[in-house]
Amino acid sequence: MALALAWLTRLPVRFPARGGGERTLAEAVWAFPLAGVVVAAAGAAAFVVAHCFGGPGLLAAVLAVAAMVVVTGALHEDGVADFFDGLGARGGRTARLAAMRDSHVGVYGVIALILLLAARVAALSGLSGGEALAALLAAATLSRAAMAWLMLTGAPARTDGAGRAAGEPGEGAVAAAGGLALLALVAAAVVAPFGIAGLVLAPVLALTVAEAVGRRAARRFGGYTGDVLGAACVLSETAVLILLALLLA
Repeated sequence: MALALAWLTRLPVRFPARGGGERTLAEAVWAFPLAGVVVAAAGAAAFVVAHCFGGPGLLAAVLAVAAMVVVTGALHEDGVADFFDGLGARGGRTARLAAMRDSHVGVYGVIALILLLAARVAALSGLSGGEALAALLAAATLSRAAMAWLMLTGAPARTDGAGRAAGEPGEGAVAAAGGLALLALVAAAVVAPFGIAGLVLAPVLALTVAEAVGRRAARRFGGYTGDVLGAACVLSETAVLILLALLLA
């Protein structure tokens, strides 16, 4: 759990190094959804506090998304920007990978960030406090389980970088991540009445989006990178939030 939080958030969490070297992210994939619970809790807390002070739904939604970005250190948003910049780069695979590593954000990355942030805010703005808590819990856990799935089914694009350093997770660890995410989804369904449709469609949608990102990355970059994993997380999370907002409307 500490390893997952140390990699996927900016919380001041320390974990003991294993004798002989540092631990890899692959060892912690089963705990990805638990890190998602922490991120969702921050967003839900900001949303509820805004509501308690009489703030409008739009303000509560903005504060919720902002809280989640702060907790993660915009790690996944950075991945989104780099991923779309890489997709839009001209040239071959080498040029696309170089574009993702460029510290400057291009127009493709900026547009993607604006649209995805706006979509998450819009999806949350019409929800009540309990509904927002449920939607954030489901979206944050399912998207991180989907990221674990992408690590299992894909291959790193580079011989170095975060994607390679993360390591290769085992099937059992990824299955455990999926199980925890589904438990969180069921808990969310108890709080918000998004019904059987949400229970079935939300995990399918999260996996479908992550798989689409992985396939696109394989064609354009030769595999996944840390930025690709971050993009898969944000896109899956956004898709699930939109789905649940529509079901709860």
